[in-house]
Amino acid sequence: MKGLNMKREVVCAQGEITVFRITGEMPVGLVKHIEIDKQGRPIISHSESGNHHVLDRPVEVLEKLDAPEGMRILYALLDEPTRLIQDASDAHGSHDLEPGLYEMRIAREFDPFAEQVRRVAD
Repeated sequence: MKGLNMKREVVCAQGEITVFRITGEMPVGLVKHIEIDKQGRPIISHSESGNHHVLDRPVEVLEKLDAPEGMRILYALLDEPTRLIQDASDAHGSHDLEPGLYEMRIAREFDPFAEQVRRVAD
């Protein structure tokens, strides 16, 4: 099975994003994630205020297309230290990521009144 030999360790969380350090095999069937900001940095998630959660340098990010409804799962293989930041003036912290393979999950929530699943908004 895909990703069966993969182990995850929670590294940090920022808003709706949880970052895991991955050991083992990288999943197959990933596609290039193409959302980038004006500085060429990959956008990991959008905030309701119009700001973004980004990696602080241009890095190739891959996306798992068969993620559960309302969720996004992204992967990045970092060859040097990188930070996960929010580009708002009142940003809620940054997180240092050492070189390695990371999985970034953008959470989802269920609205029982609308009977709808959606991405968690920050």
